[in-house]
Amino acid sequence: MGKRRLAWLILSLSSVLILAACAQRLTYPDQPDASEPDLSSGSSFSTISKDEFLYAVGWLDERTILVALESNGEYGLYSHDLLTGEEQLIRAFSDRLVFAALSANGQRMLVQVATQQGNNIMMIDKSGKSLAEFHFSEGILKGVSWNPTNEGQLFVSVQKTVDRPINYLWDISNGEWIEMPDTEEMPDTEEMPVWYSENMYLHKKTGTDGISALVLSDIRLPGKDTVIDREILAYGLEGESVWVVTPSDFNEKELLVISYYPLLITQGYISLPHIIDGSGLVIPEFTKGNDSDETFAVIPKQEPESVAGISFELAKVDFSGNVSEMLTEVERMDPILASPDGSYLLYGKRYEHLYDVERNGWIQLTEQKKSR
Repeated sequence: MGKRRLAWLILSLSSVLILAACAQRLTYPDQPDASEPDLSSGSSFSTISKDEFLYAVGWLDERTILVALESNGEYGLYSHDLLTGEEQLIRAFSDRLVFAALSANGQRMLVQVATQQGNNIMMIDKSGKSLAEFHFSEGILKGVSWNPTNEGQLFVSVQKTVDRPINYLWDISNGEWIEMPDTEEMPDTEEMPVWYSENMYLHKKTGTDGISALVLSDIRLPGKDTVIDREILAYGLEGESVWVVTPSDFNEKELLVISYYPLLITQGYISLPHIIDGSGLVIPEFTKGNDSDETFAVIPKQEPESVAGISFELAKVDFSGNVSEMLTEVERMDPILASPDGSYLLYGKRYEHLYDVERNGWIQLTEQKKSR
């Protein structure tokens, strides 16, 4: 269905069915509905020390997450088994860990460590072995996009000034860092170039009229672009699915979120309210597990009677049916990350909250405890 022919749709949100428990599921205390996760103690599995926890990086497998911890001035990346609470050190750092990212298949990690001599960027594997290193005097990594078939080729976004980040292509086979031309100068990682295939990548390009388009380019053929969609506000990539946020043609108070799967084939859409808060237009967050067909999102909702005038919902999205189904309310528009099978969701700026999709409840991830 073309974007211009999309009919106006009133979103219908309904509570998700609570599914039967399966073997070896995580357990957690009963928690009331709330706009903020109620993460009181009482979980039957080992939690992470809140004093040591910096952030969760991502999913190593369906039940194991990669976490960054700090204790007594030493930083480290650890695997944390959600079922047993077992933690395994992957790599320790004597200097401050300022960035960490995990490849989509969980096999490689990109880290940045700030030293007195400058910044070291390292690619390491799951055992902590260094695969490549790069040193630069200034700048902080803001985001990374991994080539899906060649993990030695990455797009990285580096904040060198207060004005904007600079996007680079890093090829570890030859150690080259090449600044990417004609890419949108935005601080959000979703606005940097994003790999779609071995040689193709997506990026946002703004014309002289100020209108942005989603463009597919070939790294081998600079300047040979294919326009995927026009008048876009944001976009994202989850596996082979691409979602695009664009203004509605029929209602100025709405946004349309269109899903393409595969690229150029419209899977469906949902409509959301056009809301502007203190930081600008409210853009939803989306995620999809690598081995799952289900899409999840944090979406905004108008609340005219509330002081803020807005609320947020964690929802399951069905683009083909043009509907979303509320799972629970959340406090703010924060990132989410689905486990590979879509059973669990990490939520929060530091992925500090954990949600069980099948049991429709929050699981306590961190708590105050003695340092290791």
